[in-house]
Amino acid sequence: MKTCWLLVLLVAIVLPALPQDAMRADANSPDEAEVKRVELDMAQTIIHADWNQYSAHLMDDYMLSDRNGVIQNKAAMMAALREGNEKVLDFAPEELNVRVYGDTAIVTGHFTVVQRRNGRVDTFLSRQTDVFLKRGGKWLLAASQATSVAK
Repeated sequence: MKTCWLLVLLVAIVLPALPQDAMRADANSPDEAEVKRVELDMAQTIIHADWNQYSAHLMDDYMLSDRNGVIQNKAAMMAALREGNEKVLDFAPEELNVRVYGDTAIVTGHFTVVQRRNGRVDTFLSRQTDVFLKRGGKWLLAASQATSVAK
């Protein structure tokens, strides 16, 4: 009888803890460094206007909510980038924080963009959240949301 109560007590203590662990990011995941590298590589493809390479890092159903609140799907965003009306001179992700949850990674950070548009060079600062999914062993960007911040 004593063993039965001990087992019930143990189950009562352990079971509530199980779902909480499932909700935490994978601590010290080797994928953290890989996702961060992908984020930095994507920044370089933007600077070099390598749109085919950039597009290859995006899920087919990628969605962007830009710093002005405009929502674009992958096709619309890639069309705007390829038009070339705006040239990104520098794109610097900083203070990147990567959290991995199995085959999903969330990246938050501060982004500085230097851009030439209509002969004028402007600098934009934003806080951004990117959501990556691991598909076929490759991390692909599924969604991005940017919020403008003061200089």
